[in-house]
Amino acid sequence: MTITPKKPSKLLPVANVITSQFATALGIAGSFVITPTMLSGLGEAKNGGWQLMLSFVSYMKFLDLGTSAGTVKYGAGALARGDEEDLRKVVNSTTAIFLGVGTLSTIGTLILAVILPRIYSDVGLDPVTIVMLGAALAIDLLSRTFAAALRTRSLFFVCDSVEILTFVVFRLGFLIYFAHHGGLTYRLLGTLVLLDTVCKNGFVTGAALFLTPYVRKANPFKPARDMIKKLTKMGSAMSIMQIADIVRFQLDAGVIAYFMVDAGWNITIFSIGTRLPSIAYTAIGVIGAVLMPRFSGLSETGDQEGLKALLKRANLATGLIASFVLVNIAVLGPHFLELWLKKPWVPTSGKILLVMLPGYFVALLTGPSAGVLVGGGRLRGLTMITVGEAVLNFVLSVALVKAFGIFGVAFGTVIPMIVVRGIVFPLLLKKELGITPLEYARMHARPVLLGLVYLALVCGLGFIPLVSYVRFFLLAGLSTVVFFTLLLAVVPEARAAVPKLLAKLPGRRKVAASE
Repeated sequence: MTITPKKPSKLLPVANVITSQFATALGIAGSFVITPTMLSGLGEAKNGGWQLMLSFVSYMKFLDLGTSAGTVKYGAGALARGDEEDLRKVVNSTTAIFLGVGTLSTIGTLILAVILPRIYSDVGLDPVTIVMLGAALAIDLLSRTFAAALRTRSLFFVCDSVEILTFVVFRLGFLIYFAHHGGLTYRLLGTLVLLDTVCKNGFVTGAALFLTPYVRKANPFKPARDMIKKLTKMGSAMSIMQIADIVRFQLDAGVIAYFMVDAGWNITIFSIGTRLPSIAYTAIGVIGAVLMPRFSGLSETGDQEGLKALLKRANLATGLIASFVLVNIAVLGPHFLELWLKKPWVPTSGKILLVMLPGYFVALLTGPSAGVLVGGGRLRGLTMITVGEAVLNFVLSVALVKAFGIFGVAFGTVIPMIVVRGIVFPLLLKKELGITPLEYARMHARPVLLGLVYLALVCGLGFIPLVSYVRFFLLAGLSTVVFFTLLLAVVPEARAAVPKLLAKLPGRRKVAASE
């Protein structure tokens, strides 16, 4: 049985990216309020304990087993072919897997609630809060079939819109209210996370039932054996990469807590130092993520020319945005942290920020190409290099933490990112996609060169003290003008886009219609 495939709207990727970027911008703006509120409401030591509990519960995200990505890949492929039977297999099998992993995450949470307070007895972790965080994760896992169904139709903006709504209500509204009316506790924060998750997944599930009718008949007790094998094959690779990502980006807190004294303080200092780069990484990385269904559809239909053309555009956009954002973080970020938090340890966080930026830049450039590999199901090599990076990260962090403290953990993270993502990854692309390292370098040459010139032009702004937010916005505005002037001067695609954008303005449309 077949369904008539719908031609994907050209506006969907734009809507997805804009909504995601708005959600991220709101998250950034909100963090400027949330972080000082958390530090004042909990204190530096307890804030570090909260970060530690979050990181350990997040380890269980690997139980997803890559099923979300598999659902998007095979679901998008079935939609592109118009194969309703295959689509039903994807949905039933996905629902069955998430039912199982949701149950496993509940068991894992109970184990963590018993052992973590004993291992980190000096930090003062709360078992009830750990159970709340684990319950939120279990609910999220059980609801991922519906979120994946929306992403299969490239409806990322629906999930992001719900995320915006719940963020404003719970992470901003209630958090700030309780912080100013009685203070913050671990259990209160755990309750807010749980309520946030329930509401968010409730809305997403309702939207999926309305916008993706095929998910209404999802039956976890009728999985397709062949589809389970496909999802398991892809999921095994994806889950390994997820575990490796946990090691790369979240085990740092565990290393600091185990090897350093004043663990809560040092985790807070380290997390503040990585805050801006990690936000940028998540925000810009969404370009490759939202295009993954398109890459999958092009791969399924054998449109290699269309796939490479889309990859080139995505690489150009990712590189330009990464250059703009990370250069500004490098120039203004350390001073902004001091202006924002006004804590005596903030200069240390600023130095960690500068150490981490080169690795994040190199990693960001790989985002769209990694999306092509995932969309095409070419995961073996990507899995191997991700695991290698994670192992190297862990070994270097442990080896360097005793000699260099939290800076050793930073070096242990950034060195593998540069080596693996900058040298090994292009070699993998040659093997999997036939894209040579030289061709890959050419795709990123203009954004990288533009970023270096841009850094040279605005680096002097970093020596101007930020004594007020007015001065910060003035310097940021000046830096933005320099970037867009440079962009229009050296990127023809940007110059060509300006008349098109102007033609779409309401006033210009009326003039064109009258003519």
